[in-house]
Amino acid sequence: MRKCMIAIFLLIISCVQPAFAEVYTTEKTEGLGDCIYVAGNPDNYPVEFYDEENNAYCGIIPDMLRTISECSGVDFVYINGNKADKNTMGENLQVEIVSSSENISTLSYYKDYLELVSFEKDGKTVKSGLVFTSLTDDVLISKTKAAASEISEDVKSGIYLSYVAENAKINYIWIVIALVFCLSLLASVILLIFRIKRIRKENEADKMTDSETGMGNLQFFKYHFRYTINDISRSLYYIAYIILDSSYLRSYHGDSSFDDILKYTASVLSENTGDREISARITENGFAFAFQSTNDDDAKKRLTEVMNELNSFEAVKEENNKLVFHSAVYHLGSSDRNCEILLFNLRKNCSKIFGTEKQIVFCDIPSMNMIQEEKKITESILKGFEKNEFKMYLQFIVDNKTKKIVSAEALSRWDNPDKGLVGPGKYIGNMEIAGLISKHDFYMFELACRQLEKWKGTAFENIALSCNFTRITLSEENFIDKLKMISNSYSFDKSKIAIEITEDAIEKDRETATNNVRLCKEIGFRVYLDDLGSGYTSLANLCDYPIDVVKIDRDILLKTEKEKGKDLFTGIIALAHSLNIKVICEGVETEKQNTLVSSSACDFVQGWYYSKALPLEECESFISKYDTP
Repeated sequence: MRKCMIAIFLLIISCVQPAFAEVYTTEKTEGLGDCIYVAGNPDNYPVEFYDEENNAYCGIIPDMLRTISECSGVDFVYINGNKADKNTMGENLQVEIVSSSENISTLSYYKDYLELVSFEKDGKTVKSGLVFTSLTDDVLISKTKAAASEISEDVKSGIYLSYVAENAKINYIWIVIALVFCLSLLASVILLIFRIKRIRKENEADKMTDSETGMGNLQFFKYHFRYTINDISRSLYYIAYIILDSSYLRSYHGDSSFDDILKYTASVLSENTGDREISARITENGFAFAFQSTNDDDAKKRLTEVMNELNSFEAVKEENNKLVFHSAVYHLGSSDRNCEILLFNLRKNCSKIFGTEKQIVFCDIPSMNMIQEEKKITESILKGFEKNEFKMYLQFIVDNKTKKIVSAEALSRWDNPDKGLVGPGKYIGNMEIAGLISKHDFYMFELACRQLEKWKGTAFENIALSCNFTRITLSEENFIDKLKMISNSYSFDKSKIAIEITEDAIEKDRETATNNVRLCKEIGFRVYLDDLGSGYTSLANLCDYPIDVVKIDRDILLKTEKEKGKDLFTGIIALAHSLNIKVICEGVETEKQNTLVSSSACDFVQGWYYSKALPLEECESFISKYDTP
């Protein structure tokens, strides 16, 4: 009777096992929780094999992973492929796990190992397990190992037996008895299996569906980008990123109208998506559309028709003809296989026409590569902030009459570990593009506040420092709050800080900038107007803003080679003085220029003739050469 029960147990396990051992092939999507990608061996029965009929991986290892998943909450997703693909994906770090029975010490991608299988077959010990690649997060490795250690020997034995049962020498008489005994149970089990399979497939479909629009999501797009677009047809495809101005629509039309627009967008894209084409909602206000076309002109025509249809929806049409939808499109090349990089580059290119009257921008290889280069620079800049690589240099300013040092302009330099000392002209523009310029401005301001606190009570305490603020920073509504928060963290005389602005900064958002300049004065800071005469000048600004000091641009000084230039130079100084505004002359580099400026009514002088930009560690010794106020 005991043999009969064993046979029944083995038969039931072997029958139901394939359904429970299926592992679906899919793509990973950010934000879906812990998920580990596995490269398996499709022909290593019974340890691991690919079931063509069920389109799934089966075997002892898949069953063990399923048990581990139930204990740990970590999802294991097999990537379809052959044995050669398995090692290639490991070497290229496309997966976190590679199943292996090989000598793991020889694998280049080896990070850790977990043995799962060890049993006797044909007189030999069979061992196999999981090689974690260097891509795998340490926390996920720990969770996987912990869950594996909790699997009881009974469960392991059941999994082993379900696959090795065919090699067991069981008396066929007992098998017949077992079959008769289990017929009624099998019917129930089969029904249960089909129900579980259906539920599982429904769950997989739900994971790739956007709940608000009913169309595919980012995971859906990435999956079909990989498996629908092949090397033969790749050159026929164009990828478009379509962005919707969600902030504008929510502000002026409300959330309910925005939801209607989302559904309309999904409907338009679905109707325009043909066989072997892909459309999906991949962000809150972003859609991806992969379509086929024979050339750029036809592709532009087709996408224009789609964009016109989207922008003609009643809820987005505006009296001022403001475009609510914009798109960036790119023709796939033979090597374009990374969906995430393509979508990132398209989104960045699309953002450049966002809010303009341009509906579509066509992207070429240089423009796509430029986005990647900008991304690398941005990452490098962020790393620079983290490691305090941006340094404050000082260029000192002297009194034109006494030639004593009275102040200094705080200048930014990047002490890059790879490129050495880098001037601001090489990175300020990238900071503005990346949205990091305000972070930089306040970073430099804090360094100045810290230095003034350090000099308090010393021979250098009367030296003032001026800090540059870009138009972007000056126009921020929380500009003053940040300024107060930083300056109040240090103890120093607020009048020793000057907020240095340019006239184009005032013009960007005149109302906000005007208010911020006024509040700077109320706090006790001085205000310098930089680059007077640079081309942005409006003399009315000298009356409209509480300016303490103007800095005459170097271009004006260079014009003093001619008499009219000298007259302009002296006239600007006289005008400023008539408004009770002091004057700094910038860019004094030669003896001739110094002689001219020294004989003028200019109040202060700045330039290489007196001081180059110096690192902080050299400043105090430099100051000691001069008499300070």
